[in-house]
Amino acid sequence: MLHRYLHLRLFYILSRRQFATIAMAESSTASSASSLSAEIAQYTQKLNNLKLVKDVDNTAEVEETKNRLAELKKRLGEINKAKALAAVAGTSKSAGASDAKKRERLLLKTAKGTRDYGPAENSLREHIEDVVKECFKRFGGSCIDTPVFERKDILTGKYGEDSKLIFDLKDQGGEELSLRYDHTVPLARFLAMGISNFPGGKLWQVGKVYRRDNPVVSKGRMREFSQADFDIAGVYDSMIPDAEILSLLADILTRLRIGEFTIKLNHRKILDGIFAVCGVPEEKTRSISSAVDKLDKMPWVE
Repeated sequence: MLHRYLHLRLFYILSRRQFATIAMAESSTASSASSLSAEIAQYTQKLNNLKLVKDVDNTAEVEETKNRLAELKKRLGEINKAKALAAVAGTSKSAGASDAKKRERLLLKTAKGTRDYGPAENSLREHIEDVVKECFKRFGGSCIDTPVFERKDILTGKYGEDSKLIFDLKDQGGEELSLRYDHTVPLARFLAMGISNFPGGKLWQVGKVYRRDNPVVSKGRMREFSQADFDIAGVYDSMIPDAEILSLLADILTRLRIGEFTIKLNHRKILDGIFAVCGVPEEKTRSISSAVDKLDKMPWVE
């Protein structure tokens, strides 16, 4: 304990001496610059007085005074230059330390609700997508590709309560834009724009969609994920397109070899009929339907 105390005491004394030495050096430099400035002013005044003398030959004294004055100015310039360099070095060191701290604080991570996929995982994803696309083609589907973002007014009001989960983008060239929530609304916009040239048929699209939801990575609920969409547009006999979609889904799951599976069918019109019998206003049907769809995604306590 005594040894530690003596060690700390010695360090404290040495630190104070070092600080005192630095302070004395800075004081000495300031004093030298001040004395040189005073001496320069003195010799400048002397030179001016010598030049005013007309009757006496004082050329030698004038030259000596000029030389002395030039020497003093040179020394003062060197001191000022050294001080300037020291100040710049201190500033650079401080800035460098600040940049180093910023680099230390930089945390490398993906954005919330997103993730990277390595070669092995991506190979599996590509296999799944290849199987899905092959089945889409076997069932007579044609591929389309729509932008990953749409005009905000196209997307809003189409998803009921889930509209608040749409990612909005800042104003881009006079347009308010949003990232697509799924492939359904972009498909509807695509069909509405070219309805006169589209006789009807099967369309599919595979791509990433975005939802500003609270992600749960363990359950596979992400903010960015891939979605495969197969739609049948046009006029058909009742239930024929529905049966074909079920057949397509069963074919995909079978080819992926996931084992035994059960397909659960959700008919929105049946749910709407239940709401109507319960007296739910028509304008609230969509938002309540969205809430019901989420019941299997959260605990009953919530």
